[in-house]
Amino acid sequence: MSVAPPVQAGLSRADLLEDYDRDRAGFVLRAARRYGPVVELSPGTVLISDGEIAHDVLRRTNRDFLMDRDRAWRPTDSRRGEDALDSWMHARRTMLSALSGGLVEEHLRWYDGELTTLMDTWATAGRTGDPMPPLVHLSTDAFLRLCVGPGTARHTRDGLSALVADLLGALNPIVRSSFELPWFLDRFTARRRRADRAQHRLDAALRALVNRPPDGGLIAILRDAGVPTDPLVRILVSATIASRLVPAAANAWLLHALAVHAPTGDPSHIVDEVLRLRPPTWLMHRATHAEEVSGPWRFPAGAALMISPYAIHRDERHFPDPETFRPDRWAGARLPAGAYLPFGGGPRWCVGTHLAKAQLTTAVEVFRRFRMEDVSGVVTADTDSTMYPRGLALSVARTD
Repeated sequence: MSVAPPVQAGLSRADLLEDYDRDRAGFVLRAARRYGPVVELSPGTVLISDGEIAHDVLRRTNRDFLMDRDRAWRPTDSRRGEDALDSWMHARRTMLSALSGGLVEEHLRWYDGELTTLMDTWATAGRTGDPMPPLVHLSTDAFLRLCVGPGTARHTRDGLSALVADLLGALNPIVRSSFELPWFLDRFTARRRRADRAQHRLDAALRALVNRPPDGGLIAILRDAGVPTDPLVRILVSATIASRLVPAAANAWLLHALAVHAPTGDPSHIVDEVLRLRPPTWLMHRATHAEEVSGPWRFPAGAALMISPYAIHRDERHFPDPETFRPDRWAGARLPAGAYLPFGGGPRWCVGTHLAKAQLTTAVEVFRRFRMEDVSGVVTADTDSTMYPRGLALSVARTD
């Protein structure tokens, strides 16, 4: 099979940043439709909107394609065979096993009750206001409770939640900016120093819990499984960051879909369709160290790869009439690898996938106990980091 370099869009770095920042998701979708599945937008920046190629890149992560940023948006160059990466991956596998067992059953019962209480609060008021802040608070508290166990005092979770919020608040200016300083300069900036201090405080709090793990929680399970302190703290930091905005955004999009479309089918199909159209993790990043080949494409060394589930989920070969909300399309669906990537793929796929799907299915069941109408003005997708609905407001009433 012959290989070729990506199609050239011919944009300068400045033009790319200007066009991208004007409408990020729209720009990605237009570029995919205009140039095809693999396009070098500007020198060294490659967009991938083909599921098969995306699957291959994700599958070969840690070996041929690298994570160039960690959750705290620091440069990283981890690859298979390094002690730090191997211990990290062991911690991930152990967490994946723990989040697929009995620990989740009790958690979902609690989550149902908490989400019902939130909906009751909105029903008493008659409307939601902006649903994101309370959903963010709930999603953060839910994961922290899972970590420390149901018997841990609420103020412990609240303290951890505040530290997570501080870290994400410090990281926001870094993650949202399209302009990136070289690391040797960025590490001296005020914004990076603030993020480093916030991460140090969260690291210290989690390390204290790891050293004396509370009974009945994820930390105790991972500690009993022999996961060493350092990789356990690192993966807990990463997971707490991921558990704050992504689940909240998915729940907000579910609220919007149920209010607008009132679907009555299988809750899991509704979840899949919402995550197809509005994947909170709408863009993923990888990098090449050396020149690499995937399918018919040859990627240059030192390239930054942008993989867009948002664009991949609109491939008409797999999703006819892709902009239409149609949960029934998931009945008996058989998709090729890479066609549906709301949780990533390969060795770095989301370890909380099972938990996330279970929570979202529970959310559909809770939301259906209430009558909702969309009273928003204009709802837009904020895509500076996680894709979430901006401007969403719903009227809420009890059905009994």
